[in-house]
Amino acid sequence: RLRATNIIEVKVALIMHAMSKILFLTLLGFTTGFSIITSRPNAAVGARPTTALAAKGGSKKKKGIARTTKGFGAPPPKLEDVLAKMKTRTPDNANEVDCPCGSGKTHGECCGPFLSGEKKCLTPSDVLRSRYTAFTWRYIKYIMDTTHETCRDYREDRVAWANDLNKGGMFDSFTFVKLDPSKEEDGENENESFIEFKVTLRANEDRGGSVAGQETIISERSRFVRAGADEAWTYASGEVRSDVAGLEDVALN
Repeated sequence: RLRATNIIEVKVALIMHAMSKILFLTLLGFTTGFSIITSRPNAAVGARPTTALAAKGGSKKKKGIARTTKGFGAPPPKLEDVLAKMKTRTPDNANEVDCPCGSGKTHGECCGPFLSGEKKCLTPSDVLRSRYTAFTWRYIKYIMDTTHETCRDYREDRVAWANDLNKGGMFDSFTFVKLDPSKEEDGENENESFIEFKVTLRANEDRGGSVAGQETIISERSRFVRAGADEAWTYASGEVRSDVAGLEDVALN
């Protein structure tokens, strides 16, 4: 009787072991249904890794596996490619015409070198005038480049930021008429400054409470900052006032 009992226990143990192995293989098949193959036995040295999408369930048939070296989806758009598709208001002879900021110089002698990156803004007035010109002629990248990271308009995603500016932040319904800046005011230290200024805009169409041809004035007191004495100034914030409906909270510069 004792020997018969031992035989039964051995049989039960073997059955349980077999069931456990089947369960393990089943679970393994489902958890590795979608896998990335980074190396293969017998593959040539230096061969490119391939991506494998196996049918869920862990099929052993090789024809059920599709390989590709192209990865998944399209690559994210590059900022320069996005900007290249956006419209501009820059005239063909930009460097020869009067600079939009009203300095009395040609654009090539005034704001042009700032917008092209040849010069950096060494005064808050440089930032104000060049950003006014950038808004006038739709230099979206320059607006982003001269915005300090503490500004409420600043965004880490520059592609999304550029798209938002292009869609509704470049005052496309208006013509820039005139910039009237005041003198620079000292801030709490040598790396902070303020400028009050007025911008005159002319409505291009009847829209948002404005009548085509109607001029309105936006007044702002802007704050500018820099990281150090030899660093470029950037726009940090501004308090805006306007008599145009819908533009009361818009920071022009």
